[in-house]
Amino acid sequence: MKARRVDFIDRIWGFFTSLRLVIILLLVLSLLSVVGTVIEQNKPLQEYYRFFRPETVELFLKLGLLDMYHSWWFTSCLALLALNVIACTMERYPSIMKGLKTANVVLDEKLEAGLKDPAKIKYHLPAETVEKRVTELVKKIFPAGPIVTETQDARHFFYEKGRYTRLSFLLTHLSILIIFIGAIGGSIFGFKGYVNINEGSTISTIQTRKGENKALNFGVRCNSFNADYYETGAPKDYRSDLSVIRDGKEVLRQTIRVNDPLSYEGITFYQSSFGALPDNVTLEIRGKNDASHGTVVAPVGKQVDIPGSGIRIEVADYREHFHFPDGSEAGTAIGVNIFRPGAEPEGVWIYEAYPEKNNHWGYSFKVKGVKLQKYTGLQVNKDPGVWLVWTGCIMLVVGIMLAFFTSHKKLWIRIGKDRKGRVELTAGGMANKNKYAFSSEVARLFDSFREVS
Repeated sequence: MKARRVDFIDRIWGFFTSLRLVIILLLVLSLLSVVGTVIEQNKPLQEYYRFFRPETVELFLKLGLLDMYHSWWFTSCLALLALNVIACTMERYPSIMKGLKTANVVLDEKLEAGLKDPAKIKYHLPAETVEKRVTELVKKIFPAGPIVTETQDARHFFYEKGRYTRLSFLLTHLSILIIFIGAIGGSIFGFKGYVNINEGSTISTIQTRKGENKALNFGVRCNSFNADYYETGAPKDYRSDLSVIRDGKEVLRQTIRVNDPLSYEGITFYQSSFGALPDNVTLEIRGKNDASHGTVVAPVGKQVDIPGSGIRIEVADYREHFHFPDGSEAGTAIGVNIFRPGAEPEGVWIYEAYPEKNNHWGYSFKVKGVKLQKYTGLQVNKDPGVWLVWTGCIMLVVGIMLAFFTSHKKLWIRIGKDRKGRVELTAGGMANKNKYAFSSEVARLFDSFREVS
């Protein structure tokens, strides 16, 4: 029973330390990142309704594809990758610590047998002269002084460089964990949302992706919005002139563009979109027998009376590109709430291009005009973990540079005498990485030893 339990634990440990798990997770995260690039994230919902059918938007919402980087399944992939990083670090930790310990500083026969292509050179010079000239040559590669050990028949010199480059593995893995902690911390303690601001208007609350209204400690005013277009009609550049209002005074003013946001008190406002929303809608209303009930100007978000009917209406929504249930294009549609005496409010869509479809409860509606007002769409982001993410990224770059371009190098030199009483030098070296380059470097050093005279 105990053996089975140990075997099960070994399998779990092997799963979390396997290279296969790393590859699968990186491929999945890469694929998800591509999806997150194709489907723009954290846009106002009306922006998605402009390009996708309503049922498609609802599916995206259920799957979390409109805010996938905060979805449970994306976070689970990150958590699994973090566990993999921790397990791999623990797996390699003993060998890394062993490599950091001071090696055998005496070049004995056992160590010599384990070195690749050690050099043996004999001199007709005093040992002191050989030692002085050889150590001067070694300083060009190993600036730090050697550890000198005297034995009964020789003097031993141990040189070492780059011992702590072995920690690059730990530094790289730690940086990944710090990035994850920063990202998760930003997700928990920060927020992402959006807001549309009409020209000349000021807002002090935003709506988060969770549908919550988040109050700010200040106001943001859109002084003006401008856009430039290519000849094809595609937007070339769009920008918003924003002011931060605190206690009734302007404390900051900045023109923002895409990738040139405004930041204040840890909250960043990105230029995300633009468009026009109705200020009011003019509707011609007819009742039974085509009797006219006149023309009503309905401001957005305010209830107005239908003359002579006892019914009130409210313009609640506006879609520039609406689709019928069968997927066909409906054009501009106005979302209207109808309030009848003694009944619950009901919402209907009124189509500008299809007045014959606008018959509801004995009344027909015809859109006579829509007064639009330009707005700027801002993505709002507060991420207290961003500095942890940046710190982790810097550590990651440093760790990768250390891992690829540095190594732990060791060199042993023994100066003694052979059986004929001549001075004999034995030398050899090793490195944990870039071994071919180091062996070439050591070979050139040994050639310089042979020229000592």
